[in-house]
Amino acid sequence: MSLTVSAHSYGRDAERALIEAVDRLKTESGRPDPLAPVTVVVPTSLAGYRIRRLLGRRPGGVVNVQVKPLRALLELIGSASLANAGRRPLPDSLRAETIREVARNGAPVFGDVPIDGPLLQHLVQRFDEFDELDRSQLDVIAAQSGLPAYLAGLYDAFLERTRDFYTNRDLANSATQALGRELVVLRDIGSVIVYLPGQLNPSQQEFLKGLAVHTRVEMLIGLTGDRETVDEHSLEAWNHDAVTEPGELPSAQRIVQSPDAEEEVRWAIREIAASLVAAEPTPLHRTAILYRQNVPYHRICAEQLDAAGITWNGRNAQTLGQSIAGRTLSGLIGLMSESTLSWGNDVAPWLAAAPVRDLNGELAPVARWNQLARRANLHRHPQDWQVRLGRYRATCEDDLERLRRVGDETKPGRLPWVEAEIRELGDFSDFAARLARFAVETPERASWSTYASRVQGQLQLLLRDRSAFAAQMSDEDDVELARWDDVQQLLTELSWLDDLEEATPDRFASAARRGLQRPTGHHRRFGDGVYVGPLSSAVGLQWDVVYILCAAEKALPQPRSDDPLLSERLRISAALPVAADQLRRERADYLIALHSADRRVLSYPRADMRAQQARLPGRWLLESATELNAGERIYASKIDRAPSRAVAAIPSFEGALLGSETAADLHEFDLKRIRLAAQPLNHYLAREIQSLGRGLIQRRERWRPLLTRWDGLIAEGAAAAVGVPHSAGALQDWATCPYRYFLGRVLRIEERDDARAELQISALDKGSLMHDILDQFFRQTESHPSPGERWPRSERQRLETIAIEMLDEARQRGLTGRDLLWRRDRQEILNDLETLLARDDEHRAREHTRQVASELVFGRLPDSQAEVELVLAEGGSLQLRGMIDRVDRSTTDDRFIVIDYKTGREFPRASDLKQDPLVGGRVLQLPVYALAARQIYDLDPATTVSSAYWFITNRAGFKYNRVDWDEEHTQQFEQAVNLVVKNIRLGRFPANPGADDHRERKSNCRFCSFDAVCPVDRSARWKQNRQDPRLADYMALTGEASEETDGA
Repeated sequence: MSLTVSAHSYGRDAERALIEAVDRLKTESGRPDPLAPVTVVVPTSLAGYRIRRLLGRRPGGVVNVQVKPLRALLELIGSASLANAGRRPLPDSLRAETIREVARNGAPVFGDVPIDGPLLQHLVQRFDEFDELDRSQLDVIAAQSGLPAYLAGLYDAFLERTRDFYTNRDLANSATQALGRELVVLRDIGSVIVYLPGQLNPSQQEFLKGLAVHTRVEMLIGLTGDRETVDEHSLEAWNHDAVTEPGELPSAQRIVQSPDAEEEVRWAIREIAASLVAAEPTPLHRTAILYRQNVPYHRICAEQLDAAGITWNGRNAQTLGQSIAGRTLSGLIGLMSESTLSWGNDVAPWLAAAPVRDLNGELAPVARWNQLARRANLHRHPQDWQVRLGRYRATCEDDLERLRRVGDETKPGRLPWVEAEIRELGDFSDFAARLARFAVETPERASWSTYASRVQGQLQLLLRDRSAFAAQMSDEDDVELARWDDVQQLLTELSWLDDLEEATPDRFASAARRGLQRPTGHHRRFGDGVYVGPLSSAVGLQWDVVYILCAAEKALPQPRSDDPLLSERLRISAALPVAADQLRRERADYLIALHSADRRVLSYPRADMRAQQARLPGRWLLESATELNAGERIYASKIDRAPSRAVAAIPSFEGALLGSETAADLHEFDLKRIRLAAQPLNHYLAREIQSLGRGLIQRRERWRPLLTRWDGLIAEGAAAAVGVPHSAGALQDWATCPYRYFLGRVLRIEERDDARAELQISALDKGSLMHDILDQFFRQTESHPSPGERWPRSERQRLETIAIEMLDEARQRGLTGRDLLWRRDRQEILNDLETLLARDDEHRAREHTRQVASELVFGRLPDSQAEVELVLAEGGSLQLRGMIDRVDRSTTDDRFIVIDYKTGREFPRASDLKQDPLVGGRVLQLPVYALAARQIYDLDPATTVSSAYWFITNRAGFKYNRVDWDEEHTQQFEQAVNLVVKNIRLGRFPANPGADDHRERKSNCRFCSFDAVCPVDRSARWKQNRQDPRLADYMALTGEASEETDGA
């Protein structure tokens, strides 16, 4: 028998040599023998598919030819003897965990660095290299002092722990030793062709040399055309002399630069689509898209090809951890291993991505539950979740009781929302309790199978069994069902690790996460549509056209870094791969990819949008660019000046869209057609797609100087909105921003509370607390002090007692934030309340008043003292409602003072109220409350009623800003309310962003609940809308009309 070595250029030359070799080996003594067995050893499984089809397309076909990778041949010959010796393949999970265990039990060379993550990855990679070394090479490493000797010792310990398993080297050695015994197998194998073998390790080379003793072996070595860098090294490995005529160095026929990676992929797809309708069309299965960087190119290619409706095949873009079952498993191991968790960041994402079942086996309303979790502030420790949910439920119940009694001026839709919140908290609390138990009851140490069983059981509860999971998947989601099986297999593999020492939750989670990083197989069958894959997968494949993406600097080739564990000098002495070898392999992959097609296109992005960095072309791309430029060298720094025959530049997405005859997908096709239309509104797409037509009309109408239906004008008006009782806040909403009133009061859109800030108590909660403390204090006061009398010490102590009790209750409900900041805020509140009683003594002495009411409710509300209405000038009346914090009555002249407590900053200031008691309509509480007091107490028209804002904090200086509602001010208030009601009835609701005070948002938008949904161009639109004569009265109310006059 013999070993014949020949060298051929990659691509079609190598395929012709393969066909000739098959014919030669099927010929004996000059006569063809079609049944003669031949085995073709291919570099990859994909190359095997290509070779089978290549041979099968020949006239008459071919029989008795096996095509398989080298490892399959080794297993066929050598695995039986290994199995008889009780040895089996080493699973990846067991391999990594054994390496981790021997490293943890060894000397603490790495200090406090955990044997996990990057360090464990480096150790696994080094051990993979050690697997290919013989004993003499390992002894070279062991002879070194320090870290190399330590690694060699760890590897020996690893081999001892895994002696019942075998490595690739063991398999090759076993196959070599079995060659003389497996004669039947060798007869079935027949003659062997090793096709484009690439880099083989010594044990594999020895096997092939031993195989040549028993059968004919032909070695077809591939040539890239780069003799000095790549080909001489490949030939030297088999002691083969270089051919007299070296292979041609391939280059690209086109080079393209794109704005970014996404546009780079879209451009390639446009070219593929155009080739389908060309005079000589290129079938999809004869096209490939190759890349050097898996991230982000594989995902972008998959997404863009799917969007274009172009069939493609290649490795799945998802890892196992990105599947539904994988994300759920990742979430569960996070629950069992993380000491602190945020529901929003650590639980909600994976719950929302899966068909999770509740405790009754029904599909859970996960999105709604995640909202409840955020509002209940489910952060940190899972054992606190039930406490926080209970506190939130108590808060909702208190809120519900208050709303049923007095309502909420600022949020009219809150009552039904709180009722729904309480209903849904029950089921969610039970579900959260189950997850919390799973997290809290996880043992600190246990066997691997114990952890795997616990996780598997919880996974079954969440997703149910395989049949129930499959029922939730559509016919197109067979991949997700396969991933379900892969996750179950991963947990089974982890349960096999019981021979190792007991695990901790962190160690189990780390092993599971590594397993979830596995790729998830192949997308479609090879040959179904465009092939998408890495450069290294092109060996043995052939297409008509190939697009090589991201041929940029630091991407192709990639920069090399030194091995942190083994020096370059030691790697050379131990015959381990060095940086030059890695560069050689990458160079070979690149040239093989160019050889794999007749038409070759290189491209690169000018910018990395994710890193916010510019990118330059790689040096290998510049080789082709120089050749396309008739040999005149092109430099990376001057690539923008290169002639178009050498490098074509895509200026932008719009430029590519308008400059290409073919669109990447249907969306681009439509976008291009309507972009080129002279009158987009008359385009057929505007008629066919109603939302597009409305959008174009809206864009045109919004820039008219008159108010339209796109700017908040309701032709039918909103008279029904005036028929319900209004609070001062509702009237203020329209005067401040009519569009805010429309969204909240007419459409009744409600902003749902999100998670409270954990650092400290919110301003809203702080104000509510102080109001509730004062209300309870004043209501329980049997006798209010007369003017000039001081609050007795006993009452001051009673206020402090009430405050401490309610503040502690707020802390128990989780409203107060972190303890350190809460201690400060708590003391501030107590100081403010203590100061308030002292200031109250001064106030009563100064005004000669005595408090007669607290939390006085009026309007159509429970506990209301009376109905209050304002007679309108156009007929009818407007019902008013609300709650007054405090009413004082003078002991000298029966004068009434209505007081509204404020706990925030001083607004409005005394100077604002002196200039305009309504502050442009934005401050209507004082006149509304004054009117309510007048009607509740049935006061004589001659009786003076005043109202005041009292800012009851030391930070605000306890400012007391009062307005006396004389005839002039009352008439001004009535005119303002009549104007508001009139415009509501006429349906005028423009968005008024307010004044520009040089902050990020305009004054009316800064604290508005609807800021996120309001049009972003509201300021520019308001400058147009305010010119409408119908808004003249409104402009006069807000004072903007005078501002325009002053500006003019």
